[in-house]
Amino acid sequence: METILIHPTYFTSITQMVAYVQAEKVFFEADDNYQKQSYRNRVYIAHSNGKLLLNIPIKHSQKGIRKKTNEVLVENSFPWQIQHWKSLESAYRTSPYFE
Repeated sequence: METILIHPTYFTSITQMVAYVQAEKVFFEADDNYQKQSYRNRVYIAHSNGKLLLNIPIKHSQKGIRKKTNEVLVENSFPWQIQHWKSLESAYRTSPYFE
């Protein structure tokens, strides 16, 4: 019985997807220290203009205070989800199986 521990990310990599499928149990690590500027809240996608960075905005608290991953809050004061969807759609809408 294989058990794996994964750090949650915005878009997971293909190697993590393979690990999900092969493992019998998958645990997401949410109690570790949140790392800024990591793939936990950002991803690069292939776009017609080259690489495009999609970044989930997070609410920042006092400087110098570390937060656990499960304590981080997403900033929803502007429609970043719509911007990300439009970017994904424009980059991949002609790809097979997009819909």
